[in-house]
Amino acid sequence: MKKSNYKSQSIIIQTVLWLTITVVGHSQDLNQGALDSLYAHYQNSISNKTLAGVESLLIVNDRVVWHQAQGYQDVSTEKALEPNSIFYIQSMTKPIMSVAIMQLVERGVINLNDPIEIYIPEAKHLRVAVDPDLGLDSPTQKINRSITIRDLLTHTSGLSHGLRDSKLDQQLFEALYDETLNYRLHNTVEDRVLTLLSFPLVAQPGTKWYYSAGADVLALILERVTKESISNYLSENIFDPLEMHDTGYNLNALQSQRVMKLHSRDENNKVMRHKHQVPTSGNTVFGGTHGLFSTADNYAKFCLMILHNGSWKGTRILKAETVKNIRTNHTQNLYNEPGVGFGFGFSVILNPDKMDRPGGVGQLQWGGYFSTHFFIDPEKKAIGITLTQQMPGGDNIASPFQNYTYKALDKVTVSDTQTPSCPRTFITCWSEKIRY
Repeated sequence: MKKSNYKSQSIIIQTVLWLTITVVGHSQDLNQGALDSLYAHYQNSISNKTLAGVESLLIVNDRVVWHQAQGYQDVSTEKALEPNSIFYIQSMTKPIMSVAIMQLVERGVINLNDPIEIYIPEAKHLRVAVDPDLGLDSPTQKINRSITIRDLLTHTSGLSHGLRDSKLDQQLFEALYDETLNYRLHNTVEDRVLTLLSFPLVAQPGTKWYYSAGADVLALILERVTKESISNYLSENIFDPLEMHDTGYNLNALQSQRVMKLHSRDENNKVMRHKHQVPTSGNTVFGGTHGLFSTADNYAKFCLMILHNGSWKGTRILKAETVKNIRTNHTQNLYNEPGVGFGFGFSVILNPDKMDRPGGVGQLQWGGYFSTHFFIDPEKKAIGITLTQQMPGGDNIASPFQNYTYKALDKVTVSDTQTPSCPRTFITCWSEKIRY
């Protein structure tokens, strides 16, 4: 027993020393106080019962300098949220689908300017609603030109996602997702896409940035041209090469135990477990808009691949020139945020001086409906990911994460010989070089 205790203590001491080296050695350019403030902000939200739990990750120069999990995986049982829990990432699926499509462009299988009816004949004869506020009763007009793959990648197709306030959006949302977020409303992505295409567009193709379910159309194109299931294609061409083994449309029994439950707010604005939960197995709609489960660890590998111009750990997913194209603004001045444009699947910062949020030129970012968010900043060589499962999420999750992490990145207050403060439990104050 004494020998076993001695061995355990020795391992703990070695681990603490290694953690000090890895965290401190790569946090010398960070304002640790800002990260502690981020922790305190989230902890306050958890204590006030406006947030169930959250996992956040910051990588600088390819090393993890901050990785914490706090709060609950499930407030109803008060089960603690552990590092590298699994989350339903909703629209953080879209950048992954964009990368898959750009692989097909690289291989010459499809072209960015191809009309989508080449691959989806059902898209012929689309029409545009004159007044979306009238819903399906609106008069319609012919489209001026076909929707292209480029339009789908940039949300300039004229399609909708059903997320805005017009009557047409509300009718589309119910048809695509059901008012109760019924994840079994459709059997396949083809079924869901054909429902989408049965609705009139909200704008002429190429004339307006309008957040849409166009990534589902991209997924159907991928399925038809590769003659392979979307799930298999993503696994073979992105997830397996990047060792993203906890990412997919369905999970096994052990993985399912690691999934954070979806939460919402009660009548007193306090967090509660949502009455509907996303099924973790048996899913058959392999969407491009949403549908994937993932972890902070896994999604970081995807982001690192983008940061390193299409390659990570010797595995090339895209050519460097393709990633440059992804990072380029393709929407002129159509995007709806000052100082920001939109590339292929990501928003991209063009002029930080015009923005009301932090970030450098070229920063890519996006988020998901259940309050997940990520950014990739080439100037800072930084990646940030924050994950929870809450709907609605409020403004106490993604915005504070960006604000505090950029304060940490922009100021130098921690020397290379100073141990950063860690007001977290030992398991959540970690930096793991092997996973990344």
